[in-house]
Amino acid sequence: MNIEARYKKTLKYLIISIVTSILVLDLGILFISDVHLQHGVAILSLNIVAIIATTFGIIAVSRHGLGGSHGKSYLFLTIGIVFWFVADLGIMYSYFVLKVDEFKQISILDAFWLLGYVFLTLHLLSIIKTIKIRNHTITITILLGVVVGFIVVNLVSLLPFSDFSPTNDLDQILKKDYEFQDVVITVLYPILDLCLIVPSITILLNIYREYQHAIPWILASISLLVNAFADNGYTIQFIDGKPSAMPWDLFYIADFIIMSGALYWYNKYHISEHILKRKNERK
Repeated sequence: MNIEARYKKTLKYLIISIVTSILVLDLGILFISDVHLQHGVAILSLNIVAIIATTFGIIAVSRHGLGGSHGKSYLFLTIGIVFWFVADLGIMYSYFVLKVDEFKQISILDAFWLLGYVFLTLHLLSIIKTIKIRNHTITITILLGVVVGFIVVNLVSLLPFSDFSPTNDLDQILKKDYEFQDVVITVLYPILDLCLIVPSITILLNIYREYQHAIPWILASISLLVNAFADNGYTIQFIDGKPSAMPWDLFYIADFIIMSGALYWYNKYHISEHILKRKNERK
């Protein structure tokens, strides 16, 4: 079996595994009728898939090392995932031990999510440096459309006056309680979501047909797009005063599963071949 046939076979089973895992976990959670049990199972599932992705990331960094652009890319990706995993671990501890649902309030855990965004954005930017933008006009046009649409949706949804209607009392809207730190952190999320969305779409629009690099880049970009979508949806609910973990937990679970697939591919092919190449160079 030649190398391309092996890539295709692995890709087929990897996609089947990713899709099956997402469907089994997400549908299993949706079928739980008790709201509290559903939320608890979702938190446990989220942490399980998060630790799998984190483990794959740590293995990738350990095997490849920090040298070269790929080494830095793996490091940024893993640090970002670790920060998000720590935040999710904090959510689980708060829910099961402290009996506090951190999804309903701004807390120190948000610092871990925000830091995760920074390193994951650096990961995406490091990938963009290694690919060629084939059609600048198409790429810029699509990105402008996405950015404008994103800004419009968030302005309409996030502004305190977006819920104003003739039946609402203006004084009640003005009295809506917004803590300064809540407003700042809440506004940061859409900005950082955009920092993931723009480079992710750029990568997906300009990726070339080369299995070793393209597959994990595509999967990682899709993973972060899924997360950005879920975060933006949750942020809109939070600013509206109706924060809810569902259905956004389902997207976060899918995000980590897809990212695990990307890191599995990195370890199986790109890093393994990189290690083999280094060994041959030493001979």
